[in-house]
Amino acid sequence: MVIKKSNIFKISIAIVGFFLLVLVAAHWFVKSKIESFLKNDLPNHIELEYSNVDLNIISGSIIIDTITLTQFTKENYKIKGILKADKLTIKNVAYTSLLIHKEIEINYIDIKKPSIKHFTGFSKKTKENDDKNKRFFNNPITIKKLNSTNGNVQLLDSNKETVFSAKDINISLKNCVFKIDDAKNKIPFSYGNSEVSASTIFADLGPFENATISKLIAKNNVLTAKNLQLKTKYTKEKLSKNIKTERDYIDLNIPELELKNISYGYNKTKFFINIFKTEIHNPKLEVYRDKLVTDDLSHKFMYSKMLRDLPIHLAMDSILINKGHIAYQEKLEPKISPEKLYFSNIDASIANLNNTSKKNTRVTTKSKLMGKTPLELSWAFSISKTTDFFTAWGSFKDLNIKSINPFLNSNLRATAEGDMQRMYFTISGNRQNAAGDLKIKYNNFKFKILKKDRLGVNKLLTKLGNLIIKEGSKTNPKDFRYGKIKVERDTTKSFFNYLWISVKGGLLDALTGKGVKEE
Repeated sequence: MVIKKSNIFKISIAIVGFFLLVLVAAHWFVKSKIESFLKNDLPNHIELEYSNVDLNIISGSIIIDTITLTQFTKENYKIKGILKADKLTIKNVAYTSLLIHKEIEINYIDIKKPSIKHFTGFSKKTKENDDKNKRFFNNPITIKKLNSTNGNVQLLDSNKETVFSAKDINISLKNCVFKIDDAKNKIPFSYGNSEVSASTIFADLGPFENATISKLIAKNNVLTAKNLQLKTKYTKEKLSKNIKTERDYIDLNIPELELKNISYGYNKTKFFINIFKTEIHNPKLEVYRDKLVTDDLSHKFMYSKMLRDLPIHLAMDSILINKGHIAYQEKLEPKISPEKLYFSNIDASIANLNNTSKKNTRVTTKSKLMGKTPLELSWAFSISKTTDFFTAWGSFKDLNIKSINPFLNSNLRATAEGDMQRMYFTISGNRQNAAGDLKIKYNNFKFKILKKDRLGVNKLLTKLGNLIIKEGSKTNPKDFRYGKIKVERDTTKSFFNYLWISVKGGLLDALTGKGVKEE
């Protein structure tokens, strides 16, 4: 039987028309399902508004414009969070996985200018059973590539004060998998290659300090922070008026901080974070303490105990600090302006800062006291020693006495003169007691004790003080005077105070005692 060409043409037109009709029907059906879901199937405490939904049934793409999603508290229907976005684009939804396996597989998602505002401070209650939640989140969601550009985040407390914010957030993630309803997953998502950046980051750290970062970049397993600052909210004078006990005024600036080879997750039920290498470039820290404020007599723990008691597992293999600067001031008298004691050109390394192994944590530092005197200090400890046992050792050479006299003047009401050529010390101790040895080489070292107004020398106290200081290390055949260290820790003060009173005890013994090494 011969079919005429006209009939073939008519049949072809009919088939094409039929498929077009199917596509239109499928487009209408899927679009209505999407709109129905967005309108009716979201959890009761979530509201969604949008201006338009555009669907391409052939490519499996969806575009939703001008989105506003509002989350309310389940208890009293107060606004808990608001998410806005200019546009959400979803490309290449895998229909087969969705229809057969009920799993959502998406090739690409792009979010333009997302904005999140979240209100903290709401009480956390037991999660209610929500069938709509379960129906939506039961199965995994896989996204091959997720992009978000020009976003911002703001967290506010119950007083509507900002506690965290970040701007210009850009996110690029590959091979994302979300398993939100899987109780075994403490972190309900995973991803492959990643790149995240943000700027103008602000964090309220509590009643007294704020932290800011001008730029943050996280690419795969490396995080870089630019211009990290940690500062006290108040001026030095206002801080003293707003505290009941002593508290340091802090001004920390780190131009660049790098964290390399970061990994994190859950080890059974405990969160862990591992960082192979940390580099801190050119940090500058200024600390001021008003000693006229009532002492803080709370118990101060040793670093080993602090690490042991962390609620997470932490392992930082190597921390390097280069070209740092630390300055410290103490206000001891109302009308006397305190001078700074500072350490410049600080190069330091910290190895095995962790609470997961028995390896010793070891700190090594080199610096210049008052920019003049080479100073070395190291110490080591292990979290496995429940007595908080530690060892410390250090030295300086050619102490520039003139450079430290302003500090001695304002803090000790004294000045010094003479030559201090070398000093070495070793200390071992625990959370209660420390002992060790110190040796020093000096000549013609003398103190001048000043009058209370610091306008003259108290001749009597100066003479009595210098009577007990030995003439110099030349009186010893080996040109060194030796001192013993034996001190008891004041547990209301820091570890660095513990080190200082240990060195001071050995120094006084060397200057005033026999000065002979005990065999």
